[in-house]
Amino acid sequence: MRITQIFTLPSAAAMFIGLATASLLLVTTGARANNYNTCVDLIRVDPDAAYDMSLAWEETDLTGGASHCAGLALVGLRLFDAAAERFTRAAVNGQELSNEERAALHSQAGEAWLIANKGAAAVVSFTQALSFVPEDATLLYSRARGYELGQQTALALEDVNLAIAKNPTFAASYLLRGRLYRQQDQLEAAHADLETALVHGVDPVAARLERGLIRFEQGNEAGALEDWQAIVAADRRPDGSLGPAAQAASGFIAEVTNAAAATQP
Repeated sequence: MRITQIFTLPSAAAMFIGLATASLLLVTTGARANNYNTCVDLIRVDPDAAYDMSLAWEETDLTGGASHCAGLALVGLRLFDAAAERFTRAAVNGQELSNEERAALHSQAGEAWLIANKGAAAVVSFTQALSFVPEDATLLYSRARGYELGQQTALALEDVNLAIAKNPTFAASYLLRGRLYRQQDQLEAAHADLETALVHGVDPVAARLERGLIRFEQGNEAGALEDWQAIVAADRRPDGSLGPAAQAASGFIAEVTNAAAATQP
């Protein structure tokens, strides 16, 4: 029996926090710096107002800062397709940006496309980012996620292998590769990668969710249930309700339990 596959992308809220706190210093002096900093600060309390501010400023802005702030505001409004387009606009139209800044903007576009469930668009954005910093392991890993979303497993494996070659302690890459190996029924290799991911400090909740699937497909039902039950206990929201990983694990536990009950005489 193959258990139902459930994969969850990063939450919109988590992405918003990550993008806002990683805001690029696209403008550094004078009124333009004040515009950018004010706009980004406003996102946290009123993304609608921040977006309106970015539109008013965008007509005269040549730095990319207005488009970047607009993109962050759109993330706050959960309009991820539009956010991705603004990040790309900032990367293309911003003057005097470094290669690293353009790569970061294209990468943020890729992250927005991933949350919008647009794997092909994400791959385009991460490829653009890699054109500026081709040796970046994080970007290779991110593009692999886009390929995975588009069910292009071979291309995803190619990128994640390169990411690991460039950074052998990149824990998240081992988790992703383990998942890709499982999808190809290479269960021993998948299990080895999950153990390596844990050694290198990957999020244990994400790793144990995946390891439970691998153990189950290897016939180790007890080990799978152990992993999933640990996730149900650990992944809780502040109000005590189940987090997304715990919800997935609960579904896996129910599926295994119901299947076992159905086989009883």
